[in-house]
Amino acid sequence: MLAGMDDRRLGTAVRARRHQRGWRLADLAVVAGVGTTACSMLERGGAGRLSVRVARAIAGAVDLPLGWDVGWQRSDVDRLLDADRAALAARVTRRLEALGWAVRAEVSFNQYGDRGRIDLLAFHPSECSLLVIEIKTAIVDAQATLGSLDVKARVASAVGRALGWNARLVVPALIVLDGSTARRHLRAIDPLLNRFDLRGRAALDWLREPFVLQPSGLLFLTKLPSDAGSGVRRAGRPRVRARAANSRSHQAPPSARAGQHAV
Repeated sequence: MLAGMDDRRLGTAVRARRHQRGWRLADLAVVAGVGTTACSMLERGGAGRLSVRVARAIAGAVDLPLGWDVGWQRSDVDRLLDADRAALAARVTRRLEALGWAVRAEVSFNQYGDRGRIDLLAFHPSECSLLVIEIKTAIVDAQATLGSLDVKARVASAVGRALGWNARLVVPALIVLDGSTARRHLRAIDPLLNRFDLRGRAALDWLREPFVLQPSGLLFLTKLPSDAGSGVRRAGRPRVRARAANSRSHQAPPSARAGQHAV
């Protein structure tokens, strides 16, 4: 296993490298010489259910060899994931500010024994509504993500007051980087997402007029422009098939700009 990397993080790292190349799961399977089921299992955090040979083949196909220390490789994976997350947060911030919301990023808290950091905290001054926003490039552990968001929503009123924001309504929001994998995963965990009663266009309408309803939660799937973040393949771009095992090092060519999105 990669030093400092558990099964879930390994899966996220392999997915990031695959997207960077513009590969489908089928393309990764061809290069690795394994089945698509095994590739999907590893990306979803199930490396422990695969043989060492299969896990090594999949990770090696995206130039992420399993070993005790990956050095710059681990830093490179962090850069890929963090750049997309930062670009997504910046995009959401700009959109919210254009709609009249005041926004703070990376707000730390230590309330009643709960410690952490809120990705984005947004306040609508005329309606005294407070948004607690969780930004995700991928949801690997839905229970952990939703549990963390619950804690942040619980302490948000006190955190907001420290900023001079006296909230009448606190609304948790989950914003996920759009893509076919994200959509499939969200469909699979849909029963866990019932708390988000406004999604997509309906959620955006509420952001424009937050006095209309008192939602229990907002959920967005959001794309990035093709020139944002780390250069990882964006949803909506043409997919590039891997030709053969000896083409591992080739990167996907530049492609068309991503389409329009909700936030």
